[in-house]
Amino acid sequence: MSGFGTMLAKELREIQHTWRIWVTLGTFAFFGIADPVIARFSPEILASVVGDEIPITLPPATAASAWAQWTGDLAQLLALVIIAVAGASVAGEVASGTAILPLAKPIGRPAFVLAKFCGVVVLAVVSVVLGTALATGTTALLFDELDVGAVWTAAGVWLVLAVLLVAITMLGSALVSSSMAAFLVGFGAYILISLVGIWQPARAYSPAGLNGVISSLATGQEAHLAWPVGTALVIAAAALAAAVWVFRKREL
Repeated sequence: MSGFGTMLAKELREIQHTWRIWVTLGTFAFFGIADPVIARFSPEILASVVGDEIPITLPPATAASAWAQWTGDLAQLLALVIIAVAGASVAGEVASGTAILPLAKPIGRPAFVLAKFCGVVVLAVVSVVLGTALATGTTALLFDELDVGAVWTAAGVWLVLAVLLVAITMLGSALVSSSMAAFLVGFGAYILISLVGIWQPARAYSPAGLNGVISSLATGQEAHLAWPVGTALVIAAAALAAAVWVFRKREL
């Protein structure tokens, strides 16, 4: 594949010097620290707000509460951050005209798309490791009896979801010249996965079950990984292959 290594190195350098790294790492770091704090003190805050007017009894906060808070934000808000970064990858360069320069060199279009994909995935890996490490450290300060393996396993499954969403968004980014339109493709895929997950057979045998698996693992429950993870990786590979094919046929 002509020029893949060169293009990937270029992409990683650009990520280091643009808004993508600061916004992504900063957002993951913020929630990694804030979520365990929210989980720890939310019962006291809620009790102080309602006072004696509404008698409620809340279960005591536990480390599992912190894991659930963190993985919940991973599966929702932070997944959208990764979709936004992926949406701006190919479409952003095509719209600004900067894609012409590397493609004028001995860098093939497949290498261009795959390097963009790998760059976003590397950023997702670094971000989730940073955020989960901070969540683990903060939780260790606030709670006892940690099951660290639960949250890291859940983070690993989230990374599979991220790879799927990045691949689908990359397909949208290869089709259109608008970063927002590419983002909407990825966002639409995320909404579809969430909605289809309501149906139990789809949840059990398709990527629609990934959100439920992440939640179950974080709270120490049993979860069946094989079908949701396996089908997610197959669909991601198909979407990425389609993105390469579409971009090869596209006029710049």
